[in-house]
Amino acid sequence: MEDLPSPLSNHPRSDQSPLSDPEVQKVHAQLMREKEEPQEGFPPLPIALLFLFAIVVFISGLYLGKHSAGFSAFVYDPNYDPATAAQASSKPAFDPIARGERVFSQKCAQCHQSNGEGLPGTYPPLAGSSWVTDTRVIPASILLNGLSGPIEVKGNVYDGNVMPAFGDLLSDRDIGAVLTYVRQAWGNQAEPISEEQVAEARSLHGGRGSPWTADELLALAPLETVSAAPEAEATGEATEAQEEDSGEGSADAAAESTENSESSNETGTSESSEPSQDQGTANAI
Repeated sequence: MEDLPSPLSNHPRSDQSPLSDPEVQKVHAQLMREKEEPQEGFPPLPIALLFLFAIVVFISGLYLGKHSAGFSAFVYDPNYDPATAAQASSKPAFDPIARGERVFSQKCAQCHQSNGEGLPGTYPPLAGSSWVTDTRVIPASILLNGLSGPIEVKGNVYDGNVMPAFGDLLSDRDIGAVLTYVRQAWGNQAEPISEEQVAEARSLHGGRGSPWTADELLALAPLETVSAAPEAEATGEATEAQEEDSGEGSADAAAESTENSESSNETGTSESSEPSQDQGTANAI
């Protein structure tokens, strides 16, 4: 067994030595020249592809802005009418009575009660109270600055409870709305108080730091701001007066023209009768 030749001894290259390190490095260098070295992360996008993507996004935005119908689901409704939808989506007109009733139920009903009758001996009533209906400046000033001290309402004196100030809690619009509601609820029939009138009262007395007393309220000067409703009524009355004046003027002119025509007819008749009389006299002669 020891005399048998080894299988490797018959291999033609068995006598050659393996590749040395420099030769291996040379072969690896050739392979590396054919491929790029690996890098971390993603390769950058081509500039042309970025511009193309930006153009596609811009055109898509223009298309959506023109054909999206405001991204409303109603555009798929066969009965959808854009004109009716615009009217329905428009903001409703401000209703001072509805807004005032809401503010009253939140801020005032706890003391003055929902029926405006107050609590006997504790909180004065608002229904039928001259403090509410007689002037605009008094109720506006009370809400802005508050009220303290004794006050006589409908023959009864109320004292001991301070009416809090709401000038820092409510806007001029809400104060005007709640006062308009109070002045027209529970049988009260007073004119509304506008936001502009409350703003005038705030500019005059908003800086007051203490509540009013009844005597101080009675000494307040009335507000100069006129609400829109009286102005409209005055404009309507002036227009009616102008129409009446123009109608009377037209009637007078028509009467004068009629009188002038009648007088001219009478003159023409008298002139025509005089020549006929003269001609008859001449014939008789």
